[in-house]
Amino acid sequence: MIQKKIRSLIYTGLGLVLCVLLCSGIGKTAQAAESKTYNGFMYEEKESEITITGYVGDKTEVVIPGEINGKKVTTIGDRAFNDCTSLTSVTIPEGVTSIGDDAFELCVNLTSISLPKSLTSIGSWGFSATGLTSITIPENVRSIGCDAFFSCSKLKKVVLPEGITRISSRTFAMCSNLTDITIPDSVTSIDEGAFCGCNKLDSIVIPDSVIEIDVRKKGEPLNVNRWSAFSRGVTIICSKNSAAYKYAKENNLPIKLLSGKENPSDDSKQNNTTPAKKGTTLTISSKKIKIKVTSSSKKNPTVTVTKITDKKAKKLTLPATVKVKGVTYKVTAVSDKAFKGNKKLTTVTIGSNVTKIGKEAFSGCKNLKKITVTAGKLKTISKNAFKGINKKATITVKGTKKAKIALKKQLKKKSIGYVKTWKIK
Repeated sequence: MIQKKIRSLIYTGLGLVLCVLLCSGIGKTAQAAESKTYNGFMYEEKESEITITGYVGDKTEVVIPGEINGKKVTTIGDRAFNDCTSLTSVTIPEGVTSIGDDAFELCVNLTSISLPKSLTSIGSWGFSATGLTSITIPENVRSIGCDAFFSCSKLKKVVLPEGITRISSRTFAMCSNLTDITIPDSVTSIDEGAFCGCNKLDSIVIPDSVIEIDVRKKGEPLNVNRWSAFSRGVTIICSKNSAAYKYAKENNLPIKLLSGKENPSDDSKQNNTTPAKKGTTLTISSKKIKIKVTSSSKKNPTVTVTKITDKKAKKLTLPATVKVKGVTYKVTAVSDKAFKGNKKLTTVTIGSNVTKIGKEAFSGCKNLKKITVTAGKLKTISKNAFKGINKKATITVKGTKKAKIALKKQLKKKSIGYVKTWKIK
């Protein structure tokens, strides 16, 4: 309750100073009464897993143990290190999958954090008002809560993972020294106030995959004074007619087209780089895929995804665009039988430019349990495209309400391999 009141004050313009002055350790005290202690770490046991709930040690450089009493540490609990102002560095071990709400909030001297590859989620306000100067978020992270890095005034560089689909409300708001961040092609939504107050962020590249900007996630608090997604004056680098282009126009933000043209109205000039010939096969090592050029048009080159290059890969993101030798191609299709029979795949994200998924594209991928797809351009899902995927698969559809409804109807056709045990949301 106290935290909610404090944050309400922040949102109405009273600022982070009040947060620092008024935040109490009530939550941590309550945890301490129920927790055991190991080498200065308070913890709770649940079956075979350990949750770190607090820290009462005196070290400034902390290495969290991977195991306690033979049980793996899997969670950094809510408020576990909240207001630990003496901390300067923290190493979180492999095996930890989640960092809770407010976990490191107000650790003002924390300048270094080592995050494990096993991490999948960071809670709201998780690192707000810390002294971090840079952060690399591991590739398996799929969820970053609102205000996660709010008012990290020393933060200069952020590396986001491929596969994350949403930049939540005010995630990087008031990071006044942020200058370097790349938004991956998997992102579809940039929420309210995500980069508000990032006054040194001169420009930002917004990929075509982003279809929503300045939105509020359901259940998040309503601000009295609504925060814009970006600070005034930031140059939006994007494709013509993309959601980012439209947003920048509506909000009078400077625009630079991805082709390099400074004048958004100038569409006559073309990129001097020549696309590969139609039919050419290219390998995109960073994305673990092979593609075939389907259009060598200089204005609008396109490719289809033909196969995966890493047969052991469990997670795959099919981007909205790929860049090869200076040419940016739109990824518009998944070929027939592209991933047929791949028993390793568990998670797939399909980019926003894909218009067609070919016959048996994912047929027989029996361990494919999680699919994320953007509605809007995807018009054709061919016969048996998803036949034989995991019967408990969850298919998440992103996009406008109208587009989502239309795509969900396609996904429920028996001809594509649909079974009633799928969860389509």
